[in-house]
Amino acid sequence: MITEPADRPGPAAPPTPPTPPVRPARIDPLPLERWTPELRGLLAGSAKDGPGRVNLFGTLAHHPELARAWLSLARVLTHDGTLSARRRELVVLRTAHRRGGSFVYDRHGAVAADAGLDSREVAATALPLGAHPWAEDELALLEAADALAAGESLSQPLWDRLAAFLRSDQLIELLILAGQCATMCATLGALRTPPDGGRTFPG
Repeated sequence: MITEPADRPGPAAPPTPPTPPVRPARIDPLPLERWTPELRGLLAGSAKDGPGRVNLFGTLAHHPELARAWLSLARVLTHDGTLSARRRELVVLRTAHRRGGSFVYDRHGAVAADAGLDSREVAATALPLGAHPWAEDELALLEAADALAAGESLSQPLWDRLAAFLRSDQLIELLILAGQCATMCATLGALRTPPDGGRTFPG
């Protein structure tokens, strides 16, 4: 009987995937002491929005007037909007996923439980839509987020599905919410704004 040598090498281990390069922020967030009092007040007043906003606010602090306007819009959409928190977060998460906005996706994924999304549903916002049994209204919202993130117009059949459960003001808010989220993803991605706790952005 022929036996294999004891020191015969086993199968080769699979190669380790390369670590993505780490790139510095293109515009460093300003430290808190250099923010305007109004911007510091906006951060304090939005504490219930969860963690992960300091570097976002610090980056916008380079342009105080624009920061005030942009964050005021975000506050309306988040706190005074007509869409339910669950529907809002579904649109934000799906838009951030489709736009490659890791900063926005990670921050909203961390607080989505407060809007009624469990971890399985959060994960499903980054999967093909058929991979999760979404309710019909939520599926329509996610399809709308996909179309808007791709710069497409909403088809009439999809619009009709949305209009079956959303009022006129909610339809308008849906479009502005998706657009504001896409703008945030593009801006923070181009600036390489790091998540709180770090000064670098993964490549």
